[in-house]
Amino acid sequence: MPMQIDQNALVKKLGTSTWLVGLLLTALGALGIVLPAVLSTITSVFVGWVLLFAGFLFGFYSYQHYSGAFIGWLKPAVLFITAFIFIFKPIAGIATLALLASFYLLTDAFGSFALSHDRYPKASWSLMALNGVFSLLLAIILLIGWPETSAIYLGIFIGISLMFDGFALFMLGMSIKKMN
Repeated sequence: MPMQIDQNALVKKLGTSTWLVGLLLTALGALGIVLPAVLSTITSVFVGWVLLFAGFLFGFYSYQHYSGAFIGWLKPAVLFITAFIFIFKPIAGIATLALLASFYLLTDAFGSFALSHDRYPKASWSLMALNGVFSLLLAIILLIGWPETSAIYLGIFIGISLMFDGFALFMLGMSIKKMN
């Protein structure tokens, strides 16, 4: 049985500040497109802090359950080392994130091509193929200049993503304002 969503409760939960969050994300995305290396560095450092926090959590878990075993401390050690690289050597973190993004885009492209082939000649097969072409092109762009162009392309891609996310939230917020 499908779950029913109470539209009024959803509007109250999202609140009227959704448009403001959307506007801020759009501005951050635009800034990231103008200054892509800065956004890439911020992203690398942020991922580093997330990894550092995860290292502390796994370290605490290892202390509780594997305090005497080397293997229990391996994961926290790897997380700490990776976190410090991302935080204190953000260029290496940016290159790593760009490489991961290109692998994701390659996988997405081949998945889209497979779905397109499966859907052919039914409706929307061509849109899936087009999605695959775009994902493949983005992956190739990232890989051709890797690692030298990683900071620029990663920042631009993240900036574009933030702009679209922000615009969608802004439009959602405006429609919420109209509902109230």
